[in-house]
Amino acid sequence: MFDLGEVVVTAEEEAVAEATTVTEITAEDIQARGCETVAEALELIPGVDVEMGGKGEMHVYIRGFEQGDVKVLIDGVPAYETYFRTLDLSQFPVESIAKIKVIKGASSVLYGANTMGGVINIITKKGSPKPSASAKAAFGDYSTQHYALNHGWQIGDINYFFTYAYQKSDGFRLSSHFDPNDANVGVNSPYQEDGGKRDLSGYEKHAFNAKIGYDKDNTKVYLSFDYHNNERGIPTEYYRYWRFIDWDEWHLNLVGEQKFGDNLKLKARVFYVDHEDTIASYTDKTCTTLGGKWFDKSAYDDYSAGGEMQAHLKTGNFNLLKLGFNYIFDQHKEQTYFVNSGWTPEETYETATYTFAIEDEIYLGPWSVVAGLSYDRFDPIKSAGTPPGNDIDTVNPQIGIVYTLNQTTKFHTSLGKKTRFPHMKELFSDRDGNPNLKPQRTLAFEIGADKYFEWEEISGSLSIVYFYNRIRDMIYKPSKKESYQNIGKARIQGVEASLQLMPTDNLWTEFSYTYLWTKDDENARPLDERPEDKLSLDIRYHFNFGLSINTQMIYVHRQYTDDATRILPDYFLLNAKITQKVMKHWLFFAQVENLTDVNYDEGNGPMPGRNFLIGVGAKW
Repeated sequence: MFDLGEVVVTAEEEAVAEATTVTEITAEDIQARGCETVAEALELIPGVDVEMGGKGEMHVYIRGFEQGDVKVLIDGVPAYETYFRTLDLSQFPVESIAKIKVIKGASSVLYGANTMGGVINIITKKGSPKPSASAKAAFGDYSTQHYALNHGWQIGDINYFFTYAYQKSDGFRLSSHFDPNDANVGVNSPYQEDGGKRDLSGYEKHAFNAKIGYDKDNTKVYLSFDYHNNERGIPTEYYRYWRFIDWDEWHLNLVGEQKFGDNLKLKARVFYVDHEDTIASYTDKTCTTLGGKWFDKSAYDDYSAGGEMQAHLKTGNFNLLKLGFNYIFDQHKEQTYFVNSGWTPEETYETATYTFAIEDEIYLGPWSVVAGLSYDRFDPIKSAGTPPGNDIDTVNPQIGIVYTLNQTTKFHTSLGKKTRFPHMKELFSDRDGNPNLKPQRTLAFEIGADKYFEWEEISGSLSIVYFYNRIRDMIYKPSKKESYQNIGKARIQGVEASLQLMPTDNLWTEFSYTYLWTKDDENARPLDERPEDKLSLDIRYHFNFGLSINTQMIYVHRQYTDDATRILPDYFLLNAKITQKVMKHWLFFAQVENLTDVNYDEGNGPMPGRNFLIGVGAKW
């Protein structure tokens, strides 16, 4: 178990997790699929879509909610750049990850505010009783190189795990079917792409993760540190001639848990997250889309600090009461540099967010009920010398019910109110900010069923969920030239289905489908960059002599962009990985993404064509 990486400890408390939809991706899943980053690992989850954002970052959508509506955690610690309140998931390699937990719908109130779209918790590895070490080296086209080293061990009551990863590439190859004359993405478009290697798609990344823990009887204490130093180009429309010359982020996390008998458990966490990045111009060329180059460098210096406390009290054989408090302080500093005039004065923004929560789980035979209530408060503290605006507070109730028909069949439903407070950029930006924004609110409902079955030699599971979100005061940017505003009403609803089959001990398959319907009721149009249909198929076959073949297929249909005025072409992607174990400790692998070399676009320019990696790994 990785309990202290979790915000809500669910080893023995399951109602809150089962009342909504939770998907876990294990380290084994990540390795089998050939994922190199967190963004790639999330791509096949039902209800999840990963796309390139406006600054070349990989962002995740969960059930139509963009990443700014989703809380991303690393070992339970909120991780984001404070101004946009997003996180580039392609900056995080997967070598230190034990599992990724994705919670959709009405997640537990103990996660705090700003979880409207769900929660992604990236949980890192810890040491095991047997010492372990592993290494990997992989190589691809355009000088792509990926290296990683791991080591972990548990010695008595102390355990530790260390990871270092290095990734470097000159960029990715576009499809051979790419048309330089395409008016939307070609030479005469704002992307000015002529084919071959995607301009400005290169990167160089360093990552280090360390976790040290004390675990004895009823006491657990863990200290974890996560550091990333990255540089990369920005291969998108607005930033045609820009790159990140600096992208540094580190997290420090101290968490402890103490049990007092069988009825009381206390947990506390403190954390600090530091983020710095600088965008700089590659050349003296102008950005024609915006009528000229508006700066030469832009530097952000951010940090978040905070903590949480929880108490779990069993008040009887059928009842578990949880109390929680969490607090986050965010600071953002920025400066802009012009060749002719130098650095502008530093601007500082500060906000604080509080949550007080209570949650009760009740078990009555086959029925489990979880009810929660949170009080969330957002305080704008500083806004670069201008009035920061008014405090915002809100009360968010929710309820979930689980019915266990038998050992193989469960039904669940949940209903909850969720609030997402405005981000700093949405409030304070001098280009498109709106200090009068209201918080975004949604009523989230879902109902679903899970069935586990065995039929002759075949075992498997089937899951199906219907979800509906009624959103009020949705924070939305109607067009690239307009300021953020609150839409009166919007709706997101859909269906997720997942079927896992294991016909033999050597063959495993998973098929998933998501239907998503969105509507901006104020402007009577769909929401941008949300595919209406997405299908995926994951097939893995393992031969007894150590060879494994893994194939993933993804089909995306009907996705709007350009303020819902353009529908992007459908596309079908095929990825494959072959792994051969040699002797006891070694393996060799080859993987290809976009095997059929499809030319496709998700709204921010042409995406990778056929690209490959070959490599070797060892584990002791």
